[in-house]
Amino acid sequence: MPTRTACSRPEPERPRAPEAMRPEEVEALVRARPWADHSGARELVRAFPDRLRTVLERWDLTVVRAFAEGAGLPVLEVVGRASGPAVLKLGGHGADLSQQVRVLQAADGRGFVRVLEHDEEQDAVLLEKLGPTLFRTVPDPVEQAAHLAALLPAAWALPTECAEILEPGAKARGLLVLVDGALAVESEPAESGGERPGLGTRHRDVLERARELALALIEEPAAELVLVHGDPHAGNALRRGEEHVLIDPDGFLGEREYDAGVALRDHQQMIDVLERSDGPGAGRRRHAQLVASTADQLGLEEERVAAWAHLERVTTGVHLHRLGWRDEGEAWLRTARAVLS
Repeated sequence: MPTRTACSRPEPERPRAPEAMRPEEVEALVRARPWADHSGARELVRAFPDRLRTVLERWDLTVVRAFAEGAGLPVLEVVGRASGPAVLKLGGHGADLSQQVRVLQAADGRGFVRVLEHDEEQDAVLLEKLGPTLFRTVPDPVEQAAHLAALLPAAWALPTECAEILEPGAKARGLLVLVDGALAVESEPAESGGERPGLGTRHRDVLERARELALALIEEPAAELVLVHGDPHAGNALRRGEEHVLIDPDGFLGEREYDAGVALRDHQQMIDVLERSDGPGAGRRRHAQLVASTADQLGLEEERVAAWAHLERVTTGVHLHRLGWRDEGEAWLRTARAVLS
């Protein structure tokens, strides 16, 4: 059931930002997503306008702006009569918002963003408004990795009862499916007409290495499992006062090395710059140093951290291709090749 925040004092005039967006503008952003015409997304796109308007009315919100950088539905900065500045998220297209809320409510603000309201019926959540991302506050990727590593124990300390339960090896098996699917794509339509080599042809070496790593992780699952964040990159750590806190937890039962690997996945720009400025192999060496220092900081197995980092980097590139972001997908896969040993 949806919840409301009580307010006993007289209600002030509803603040309205000069750059406020109309719901129709947000709906247009959703229809413009590369995946909007996919068969599995049509119902989500069709139902979105009613869901958005219902939540805006129920919590008395005005949309200030939309963040459309992610792969799913836009995240909205809003202002409400009771909540003040806040962030509105609606679930859909791969995001299990109910699980995210379960984790965030268990954390109760400790190391994570705070939940202000939750509407289970509309699959919507209102969150405290935080400051800039770790990408902006700590531009250096080496320092970013250390900051993320320091944040991860907050997730691992949460009760495992709050985690989505996966069978041992399930995460690696799911990523293996993506890799095998990409390996099977030997050709694909070219933008200029005709066909061009597909992912399985252009990136076979990268994909085959990812397949080997996935199989090894499946055959030897970790002995100890915790509630992992699941997607701890520098865009999912935001400033609150003098600290950073995490947002968007997947919150499944997994191994610590998985989270550390994901935290080391997003260094395309750094690796590309090093490869150009310092020559071939420079990006790989810096990545190896980051894996070693992160594993040491957290007391983890270095080889497993490196394996998860490569597998996640490759499957993210494959996933972006499938969603229609081909250039971005190519960047991820190019970086994966650069760091292959």
